Amino acid sequence: MPGRRQVLGAGGSLAAAGALGLRPSRAGAAPLSRPRRTVAVLGGGVAGLTAAHELAERGFDVTVHDRRAAWGGKARSIPVAGTAAGGRRDLPGEHGHRGFFGFYTNLPDTMRRIPFEDRANGVWDNLTTVPYLAFNRNDGKGDLFLPTLPPTTRTLDPGTLPVVLAGLLRTVPHLLPHEVVLLARKLAILMTSCDDRQFGQWEHTRWLDFIEAAGKSEFYRVMWGGSAKVIQALRPETASARTCGQGISKILYALLGLGPDGPFDRILDGPTSERFVDPWVRHLGSLGVRFVTGHHVEALDLGPDGRIAGARARTAAGPARIDADWFVAALPVDRVRQLWSAGIRAADPRLAAMDRLRTTWCQGIVFYLKETFRGPLAHLSLMDSPWALCPVGQSRFWSDPYAGTWGDGSAAESLSVVISDWETPGVLYGRPARRCTPKEIAEEVWAQLKEGLGDDVLPDAAPHSWFLDPAVARGADGQLTNDDTYFLNDVSSWELRAEAVTAVPNLFLAGDHVRTRANVDFTCMETANEAGRRAANGVLAAAGADGADEVELFAGAEPPGFAELKAADRTRYRLGLPHVLDL
Repeated sequence: MPGRRQVLGAGGSLAAAGALGLRPSRAGAAPLSRPRRTVAVLGGGVAGLTAAHELAERGFDVTVHDRRAAWGGKARSIPVAGTAAGGRRDLPGEHGHRGFFGFYTNLPDTMRRIPFEDRANGVWDNLTTVPYLAFNRNDGKGDLFLPTLPPTTRTLDPGTLPVVLAGLLRTVPHLLPHEVVLLARKLAILMTSCDDRQFGQWEHTRWLDFIEAAGKSEFYRVMWGGSAKVIQALRPETASARTCGQGISKILYALLGLGPDGPFDRILDGPTSERFVDPWVRHLGSLGVRFVTGHHVEALDLGPDGRIAGARARTAAGPARIDADWFVAALPVDRVRQLWSAGIRAADPRLAAMDRLRTTWCQGIVFYLKETFRGPLAHLSLMDSPWALCPVGQSRFWSDPYAGTWGDGSAAESLSVVISDWETPGVLYGRPARRCTPKEIAEEVWAQLKEGLGDDVLPDAAPHSWFLDPAVARGADGQLTNDDTYFLNDVSSWELRAEAVTAVPNLFLAGDHVRTRANVDFTCMETANEAGRRAANGVLAAAGADGADEVELFAGAEPPGFAELKAADRTRYRLGLPHVLDL
C-alpha cells in the first residue's frame, strides 16, 4: 500500500509530465436502420442541442422546443437591438463570457462535428488561446499570473513578463510555509482519494472545513477559500470538498499540460452564437432537426401505461400539445422540476429529491469601451471584489475588427464581466447586486473593476455603454428577478441529483444538474454536453439500439500512477481507515 511519501511524490511528478496530444475528431455515427421514431427535446441549450445532435445522426425524427426565439440557452449571445449602423451588426451581449477549458473532453468532440466554413475541425477551430489565468488582488497585494499553455510550448509575452514577475514578488511574502504545506497535503488527498471516499466522505465535507480555512491568514482564506467562486456557480461556504477539489485538480492538470484537449483556457474568436451556436443549429437543421420557438412547457401528461403521453405548452397563440415517442427534458433544474406531477413523482421517487436542489445567480454584464482595454490578455479573477468579478477583454481575441463589424463604429471593444456573487454588499451602494437597479449594478461593477485593476487600466472616460444580461430584470414589485438561474452544487447535493434515465420509460433528462461521471460534474457546458449524451443513450437503449449505436462518453485525463494510489485508498476506505495523508 503506498505511503505518504509515495502519494506526495506522485502529486509532485505532475510538473514533469508531458503534454498529451489532441484527440482526433470523432466521425458522426451511422443512422439506425430501423424506422424513424419521434423525439421531443424540451429546451434548446447546450444539453438539448447535444441530445438532438446525437439522435439526429442516428436517424431519429427530432424536434427541439424552446420558450425563446434564440438558441443556446445560457451559452448564447444576445444582440443589443438598435445599436447597429452603417451595415454593421448589433453590438453583441453575452449571458457571461464563455471559457472552453483544456480539461473538457465531450464538448470538443461535438464542436469538431459542427461544420464551419472550410475549417477542418469545424467550430472547434474557432477557439483561440487565452495566455494567462490571473488572480488579482487590491492595494498592491500581488497579482498571480498563471500561463495557460503547456510547459513544453508556453512562451512568456515580453509585454506581460514584468507584470508576471511583479505579481510573484508581491505574492511570495504572503505565502506562509505551514499553510503551503497544508494546502499541498489537502490537494494531494483529494487527487488520490478513491471514488468511494469522494462520494462517501468528501461530498459531505464543506470545502472551507476541509482546507481548515478558519484561523488562517487573510491570503489563504481569500485565495483558497474564495477559489470556489472562480469555478463559477459555486459558493465556498456551501460547496463540497469533492466538487472544489475536482475543479482545482482539473485546472492544475490542464495548466501542467495534462489537459486532454489542448491549452487550459480558450475562448471563441467572435460572439458565441456567431461562432458556435448558430452554426450548430444550421447543422442540426441539415440533419432534419426541427426547431419550434415560443413553447413554454408547463406540464407532462402521464398516460395509463406509465409513459409520458404528451407535453402541454403555453404559446402566444394559446395552449399547444407536444406529442412524441420519447421526451428529453433539457431544462434548468428550477423549471424542469415544475413538470413533475404527483403521478410522475410516484413513478420515479428520485425526481422528488430535486425539489431540494438550490439555484444561484451568476450573470454577466458587458461594457462597450471607447478605447482598447488596457488590461492583460487574461481571464481575470478579482479576488477582493465583493461581487467576485471575473472580467476578460474578450473582443481582443476576436478575428473581426470590432468597430468595423458591430455597433455604429464608436465602440472599440467589449469588456465582458461575470458577476459571481449577488449576495455580498458592494463598495458603492452598500447593497448586494440583487438589491440594486440595473443602472446601479453597472456603476457598482465599474467601481469594483477600478479598485481591482486601477485607473490606468480603466479610465473614467473609457465606457461607451453597457449591457446587463436581460434575464436579470425588475419585477412588478420593483425587486430584481432572474429568468436564468444556475444549479448550485452544494455539499451533499449529489444525492439529490437525478440520472439522465428516469423510471418513466420514455422520459430522459439533460442539463448540468443531471449526474455526470465521465469527466466533471460541476455547472458548465462540458457537464451539459455529457448529460445530453447520456440522455441520447437512454433513448437509444429504449429504442432497442445495439452497442454500436451508443454515444461515446469521453473521460478526463489523469496523471500516471494515480489509479494505483486510488485503488490503495479504496482498500483503506472499505476498512474504515482515513486517507493515508489525512492526519
